[in-house]
Amino acid sequence: MKTQALAPYVTQCMGIDLSEGMVNEYNSSAQNQGILSSEMHAVLGNLIDATNPNPSPLSSPEFHDFDIAVVGLGFHHFDDPALAAKRLAERLKKGGVLMIVDFMPHEHFHGHDSHNHGHDHPAKKTVMHMGFSDEEVKKMFEGAGVGGGFKFVVLGKGVVFENKEKGMKMERSVFMARGSKL
Repeated sequence: MKTQALAPYVTQCMGIDLSEGMVNEYNSSAQNQGILSSEMHAVLGNLIDATNPNPSPLSSPEFHDFDIAVVGLGFHHFDDPALAAKRLAERLKKGGVLMIVDFMPHEHFHGHDSHNHGHDHPAKKTVMHMGFSDEEVKKMFEGAGVGGGFKFVVLGKGVVFENKEKGMKMERSVFMARGSKL
């Protein structure tokens, strides 16, 4: 979805993911659309390992000096979002933009699992943060060196989780934030 939104404005999209399945899905989607791998391609990698700031699979020049880095609904899964912002910022060129889309702060879902999105989904076990406020994101971006022209926009209750078995439905407010590398 992020790639489709950016495609008209960029010459190349590079995806990086921890999941081999997601990397394969991204690359299959590009191939099925007839898009060259030089224009749209994903690789397996981890930029947020605290013990390895420059992992060898991601150390070549093609993984640096990006114009924009985008994470959509992923920051709440990161153990250390501030480190993630810093690592992404390091790979931007000067003036490059870090943009994230994620959830506004919200309560834990009432159930037996403290990190439950409100539905039975494998990702619920990896939720580390229950959303972010404007102030938290601004501090995170400034700490990472991407506080230039900071903007934070609430997009509304854009994500709905539904558990039909339990007859429960939850709406989550979503925001978009951006900042430029100074």
